[in-house]
Amino acid sequence: MNAPYEILPAPSFDPAALLFRLREQNPLRPLIHIDREETTGWSHIPVHLTGILTEGPGGLRWYGGEGEVLDVGPGGWGEIPLLERPLESFLEKEESRPPSGDIRPPFSSGLVLLLPFEMAETWEPSGGPFAGPEVPAVLVSCSGVVSYHAPTGRLFLPPGFDKRLLEPVTFSPQIPVRLVPSLSPEGFSRLFCLIRAGLERGDYFQVNIAQRFEADIPAGFDPIAAYARLLSRSRSRSGGFFSFREHFLLSHSPEQLLALSGDLVRTRPIAGTAPGPPPPDRPDPLRTDPKLRAEHIMTVDLLRNDIGRVSRAGTVGVPALMAIESYPHLRHLVSEVSGRIDPRLSRGAVIRSLFPGGSVTGAPRIRVRREIGHLEGVPRNYYCGTLGFLSEEGEMDLALLIRTLEGVREGSGGRLVFGAGAGIVADSRDEEEYAEILLKARAMGEVLS
Repeated sequence: MNAPYEILPAPSFDPAALLFRLREQNPLRPLIHIDREETTGWSHIPVHLTGILTEGPGGLRWYGGEGEVLDVGPGGWGEIPLLERPLESFLEKEESRPPSGDIRPPFSSGLVLLLPFEMAETWEPSGGPFAGPEVPAVLVSCSGVVSYHAPTGRLFLPPGFDKRLLEPVTFSPQIPVRLVPSLSPEGFSRLFCLIRAGLERGDYFQVNIAQRFEADIPAGFDPIAAYARLLSRSRSRSGGFFSFREHFLLSHSPEQLLALSGDLVRTRPIAGTAPGPPPPDRPDPLRTDPKLRAEHIMTVDLLRNDIGRVSRAGTVGVPALMAIESYPHLRHLVSEVSGRIDPRLSRGAVIRSLFPGGSVTGAPRIRVRREIGHLEGVPRNYYCGTLGFLSEEGEMDLALLIRTLEGVREGSGGRLVFGAGAGIVADSRDEEEYAEILLKARAMGEVLS
């Protein structure tokens, strides 16, 4: 930990209220919540920011910690030490640190990273219709983070933090929003037939196809109030909030793209979905259905290859295979794939190897990304991208941005977009896949309605 924390007992923590108070303090600053209370027990909100770097079609743009524009220019991110420094330098620091039984936040300072899906085109071009992202990739440098540890009920405050920002907030009633699907069942069936033809030709083995649900942003809509409502209904395993300038994200993602601690990298792919709770009187079809098993095993094999590209020989394994996780309205088939990273490589190399996630693309991944671009016809933008942190001490935790509402403000209005997809294999049925997509969109639709 780079600086001492003030530790307060706190039986609960309201991240939406802190985000609201930070916005009151300065509407231009980025607002970020990294929610891992359901997995690691931690919740993080960066409060002391030292700079923001965005990369988009216009090149690089630098902002100060409070969001003011500093500089604009071309270039890339290749010289950012926390991204591109060899992993061995973090491991050496970890070995020299004295052992301690104290609980400490895994993210006290470092970087928050937001990548759109099409960012992968800049390092592994697919030849598809989108040569790069149409929304900015964002990197936020943080020197102080408010962290909450739910299992012990402790709040960690960085030096200089104003405790008045923790005062509760009463949010205004939700303004109803109805998300409208971009594809009818018939339109989805036409895309499905094109994918089936490619599968039969042997062009690919699996394709994740998504559709958009869209709405205009109504006057008075507050994304933080909507996020507070989302958190009050249920917490997610890899959720979060991000807003900066005209863009905002409300994520209720159940899926982790990757986590790195020491030299151990883990990913937890989701592939295979069924509605409702498991049947009480027979084996769960999530494990016994041949189509769902094939879809899941192909995804696991793809990620074993992705992790193998950056891991030491013989260290790639599958600690958990086809576990079942239940959520409101549905349940998922989930595995864990892990490996020990070659310490000569950087955290940036690990991200590039696993991004975008195999569960939201298909196999073979680069070929399928090209097909996704042509079939869907619009960029995914932040949907199926990633949001998470890279700490100064070497920890990394990135979520896969599914079950995520994306907003773009334009003047007094703007547009809301929610993406949901399904993995198509040779024995998939179009009506079942369309129903699965609607099921995945249901929870966010209920929060907004």
